[in-house]
Amino acid sequence: MAAIPARPDTPGGKDPAPDPGPPQAWDPTTVHKPETVNTPDGGKTPDPPPVPKGGEGGSGKEAVNTASMDQFAKNVAQLVPYVIEARNRMASGSAAVVHPGGFYDAYQLRSTTSGPNGGGGLQQKYYNVLADLAEGLQDISDGMRSVSKKYTTASQLAKMKTSDLQEALSDALADFQRLGTDSGATATSTGGSSNSTGSGNGSGSGNSTTT
Repeated sequence: MAAIPARPDTPGGKDPAPDPGPPQAWDPTTVHKPETVNTPDGGKTPDPPPVPKGGEGGSGKEAVNTASMDQFAKNVAQLVPYVIEARNRMASGSAAVVHPGGFYDAYQLRSTTSGPNGGGGLQQKYYNVLADLAEGLQDISDGMRSVSKKYTTASQLAKMKTSDLQEALSDALADFQRLGTDSGATATSTGGSSNSTGSGNGSGSGNSTTT
């Protein structure tokens, strides 16, 4: 076997002497130190809104409690600003971008979490879901207000069909179906919502009650 040639960078072709000091660990953050949030902001928690109580000692006359419907619409609408605030924190350029390191698995983690440069992956998915939720809550509030204005007496409310209520909340239903799609839910989970329109055929039995 031929002799291993001498190394030109060491005297006499010998290996250099080991470092006599203790071994040191390389800290990658000393080169590209990312901004780290150690104490994330938990945000604000809204106070529970007032809920109408049941009437006591009524006058004996039937009436539609539109005040309760309006209060429900108001309570739902109060949730919208908090959802919008959470959505804005997930927007591209606002949320923190993951900086796991410079190797293959780290790149995959970053791409899945926030995209190569932010505004992708789970970050974008949460943004879309929160946007859908804000629109859905607002549409529920608007739909309940429209029902409250349209049906002001007990006789009018008795004539209300399931299809009328579904029409008033149709925009909200579309928002929550889109939320399921944006969240990555399966077709069966969103299909369950659409199947609820089939149960609306049960309004036929409801009509038999009023006759």
